[in-house]
This record gives sequence, structure tokens and C-alpha cells, in this order.
Amino acid sequence: MYSLKISLLEEMISLQKRQMEILSHRDGETAAKIEAENVSLVEKMFSLDRKIERLEESAPQSLPLIQLTDELFNKLEESRELNRKVGSLMEEILSEYQKELNLVQADLQLRKYLAQRKSGWKTGTC
Repeated sequence: MYSLKISLLEEMISLQKRQMEILSHRDGETAAKIEAENVSLVEKMFSLDRKIERLEESAPQSLPLIQLTDELFNKLEESRELNRKVGSLMEEILSEYQKELNLVQADLQLRKYLAQRKSGWKTGTC
């Protein structure tokens, strides 16, 4: 089961690295789609963790198991660090999107105001 969890972590790390690459091109939408895959992997790992917990209670620790556990923790740390970096980049891109949205909204409001102002002068209602 540890090998399966390591395999899931490796898959997640691969997706996180892909997210980093995609985010370097400022593509937040595609990165968010990959995040949905990551969530699915996390859910699978939670389920696997519960199974591992039950088995650990009845099984003695062996050297191969300890080595697998060590590899598992190394993969977890790598994934956590990548997750932190991805989250930071996604927040940065979200902030950029928000700035762009604010500019578009201000532009639309200004155009609406100017259009109303022009039409008021033409109709002689001002």
C-alpha cells in the first residue's frame, strides 16, 4: 500500500510540476483544471491512509517498511513545497485577473457615463 501511495504522490508531483510550467505562461484556467485532478488524487490518498492505519496496528515494523515510509515522507515534502509554490503563483495570477476585471469595469462605467452625457446634450435635456 505504501508503494501505491508513493505512486499517487509521484503522479501528483508530476501534475504540480505541470501546473508550475503552465502558470509560468500565466494560464490560470488550465492550472485550475489540473488542480481538480490533484484533489481527486488527494482523496484517493486519504482513503489509502485509512487502510494503511488499520494495517499498521496489526503489523510489526520492518526495515523495508521503514524505507518505504522514509521515501513516502520525502515525496510528501516535495509535494507540499510544490503545492505552496503553485498556490502562490495562482494567487498572483488571480490578483492580476482582478486588476484586469476592475479596469474593464471602470472602462465600461466610463463609456456608459460618457454615452449618457453625449445623448443628454443632443436631446437638449441637460
